[in-house]
Parts: sequence; C-alpha cells; structure tokens
Amino acid sequence: MRRGFSLIELAVTIAVMGAVTVATLPALKDWLSWVAVEAASADITTALAVARSAAIANGFRSRVVLAADSLRIDRWTGSSWEPYLRWTGPSELGVDLTVSNPEVVFGPTGTGWGPSNTEAVLRSRSRHARITVSRVGRVKRWL
Repeated sequence: MRRGFSLIELAVTIAVMGAVTVATLPALKDWLSWVAVEAASADITTALAVARSAAIANGFRSRVVLAADSLRIDRWTGSSWEPYLRWTGPSELGVDLTVSNPEVVFGPTGTGWGPSNTEAVLRSRSRHARITVSRVGRVKRWL
C-alpha cells in the first residue's frame, strides 16, 4: 500500500488549477471593475446626501465639489466657504470621473442653488454608472 501522490499526479493537478485560473481572470477583472464603480458611485451619492441633509438640518448653504482625486463638502459662513467634510475621490479606486458641473450647491431648504443640475459619469474598464442631480435636489443613480 503506497501513501501520498506521485510527481505526475501533482503536476497534472497544478496544470489543471493553472488552466482554471487563466480562464477565470477576465471575469475576475470585470467583477473588480464593477465593485470599484459601485463603491465610487456610493461615495458620490453619499456626499450629495450628506451635503443636502447638512444644509437642511443646519439652515446654511452647502456645496459638494466633485473631483477625480477628492470629494469635498463645504458650508457657507456668510462671507466664504468653510471646509465641512473631505474624503478621497474615485481615482483612488481606479475609476474615471466625468462631471458636467463639478460644484453642486444646496440651499437651506435642500433645493439646488444656482446651476445645480449635474451629471457625473463613472467608468472603469467596461463598467459605468451615471449619477444625476436635479435642481430640486433629487439624486438618481443609473447603473
């Protein structure tokens, strides 16, 4: 009675595992792109929701500045914009960002202030998402 595996059996097993890995890599890359776009999309919609909620709750104007490297929320102090919240942008996740209007301002009632209609498009490989902000402050995610 022999114990263990022969060298040929181990080589065949490793070759089969290598073939399976090579076959699944493209699907894995596509899945990772989807995850990155979803995370970046969630970050942007969260920034917009936080800015709108802060404007309503505290009775001041707030703005979101959407950039590839950062997402910023500022509040209006009466004479200038003061930093409120900051976090990294979609480029940290390997996602490209295209924005029609990089600055979205919400008034104390939660409606858009000035030219607030905005469309942001996020892309990574074959995956993309679109986020729109209406003048009344409604945020919609299109995947």
